[in-house]
Amino acid sequence: MSALKGWVARAVLALFAASVVALAYAPHVQRLIREGYPQSTWPAPGAYAQVAGAVQPSIRTAHTLAEPNAALKLLFDDSGGRALLAAYDGKLILEHYAPGFSRDTMLNSYSLVKSLIGALALKAIADGKFKSRDMTLGAVLDGLPNSAASAANIPLCRLLDMTSGIQIQADRSKQASGFDVKDFETTNWNLLGPIGRLHMLGLDGVRDKLVTNLINDETDCETGTYSYQNANTALVGAALERAYGQPLEQLLSDTIWMPSGAAPGQWRRYGTDAPVTPYCCLYARPVDWLKVAIFLSSNGTAERPFLPADLWQQFIGNDLNATQRTRGTYRNFAFHNTLDRTGEPLAGPFTYFMGSRGQLVYLMPTAHLTVVRFGTSFQKLHSTLYEIERSIGGLHCVTLIDSSL
Repeated sequence: MSALKGWVARAVLALFAASVVALAYAPHVQRLIREGYPQSTWPAPGAYAQVAGAVQPSIRTAHTLAEPNAALKLLFDDSGGRALLAAYDGKLILEHYAPGFSRDTMLNSYSLVKSLIGALALKAIADGKFKSRDMTLGAVLDGLPNSAASAANIPLCRLLDMTSGIQIQADRSKQASGFDVKDFETTNWNLLGPIGRLHMLGLDGVRDKLVTNLINDETDCETGTYSYQNANTALVGAALERAYGQPLEQLLSDTIWMPSGAAPGQWRRYGTDAPVTPYCCLYARPVDWLKVAIFLSSNGTAERPFLPADLWQQFIGNDLNATQRTRGTYRNFAFHNTLDRTGEPLAGPFTYFMGSRGQLVYLMPTAHLTVVRFGTSFQKLHSTLYEIERSIGGLHCVTLIDSSL
């Protein structure tokens, strides 16, 4: 018995010593343990910045909303769906929630917000803040590692398309986008690893990792190996703040969030008074994401377009050829694909934003359709759109009202 007690005492002492060493090596770990994996619903632990929204948010709504048909309901329920909304021609036409969730529930965007950073990068080009997609990151963002393989020498396009060569963490797994691989960094919760440091400390926590293993050509945006890394979005977010001289949450509010009519959201910071995390964790109502989707899908308003026509065409993927659409293309932090199932009435290209654990925003301008889906795991990508179309059916041409949401 005394031997057992001695073994337990030594084990406890070793565990305590290891904890002390871990905290000395990574002082952010205590906060990371306290906050845990980013929570899916609001309120959530951590530090946040408000994304200011419209004073009186509203959306045009059909007199009669559609209900999900049996197939769509099954897709939604079997994948842990929490919210499913659709708009036709800019008007809310379907709104469905799982038990325990409602219109007022604020949910975590996870990586959906990456696509808004992509939209803001194209806006920066339109505003003359960025020279082009070909410009090097170092032209805007200083203080990066000074070496031939530095992130400073990477063209902006390679960051936006996840082909920079930066690998903060190189573990890989299958993922639901249709692409062959996706780096596991978005779900691998290694407290002492580089993703934990990035999530708690920002770019300063992974500065030694900001190197590329690819030979970079400053004018070549078409080559490079797809590798989904949060650091790419973190770098573009930092460059946007530097170029505009304002916090990212203010830039998003002024250019997209408030003009879309969305209500205020809450965006996770790296820490109190620190910048927001560009790649994750904007808490907002699904209906506000639908408003943002409508805004981007229609390129703002006729009176005040969000982007010049050529840049909007690029954001929405209208310059991609059929092969690029069919195989799936990732560009400007957004995915592009197509509906081509024989016999289906809904067909054509679509753009989508995707977040960890099944958050999806669809933009399908040619069909005047936008869809938002939140949940706990992925719902079938194409089938969701086909069943949405079947569910809204004849409600395409309904009388509309203005509704405060």
